Amino acid sequence: MTRLMTSTALTLGLAISAGAAAAETHMQSFETTSGVLSAESYQTALRAENLIGQDLYSIGTEYDEATWIDPNGYGEFDTEWEEIGEIEDIVISRDGSLIGLVVETGGWLDIGDEEVIVDFKDVRIVGDYGIDNYEVVTRMSQEMLEQMPEADTGYWD
Repeated sequence: MTRLMTSTALTLGLAISAGAAAAETHMQSFETTSGVLSAESYQTALRAENLIGQDLYSIGTEYDEATWIDPNGYGEFDTEWEEIGEIEDIVISRDGSLIGLVVETGGWLDIGDEEVIVDFKDVRIVGDYGIDNYEVVTRMSQEMLEQMPEADTGYWD
């Protein structure tokens, strides 16, 4: 009986080790059709569930375009940036292309606010990509968001 329990435990241990090795190998070889996800980009990718509900901050209209274009241009959050909205959703086209973020802006205590779509070219992630270690910023101002058409109609509704 002891021999049977020992061999069962040994077999189980080997199976778990083999499974962990296979999982590690799988994590190192991403083969997606998009060509975007790789072992390197996996560490800096954000899931939608972590992005939705985040506040959106404006860096203001006085910004350096070269810094904005550089993906690492804004490394740290600036406490002077103004909170101008909250991310409610992510919009994806029918062909799977990312369109932008639905941002709730304006109003007070959910009265008089509206939802607009902010294009991804106008958004940057600042800080570490870990959960709660980053902020979402835009080069747009509160006034610019309020002038955009509301995102209340479209095929996503």
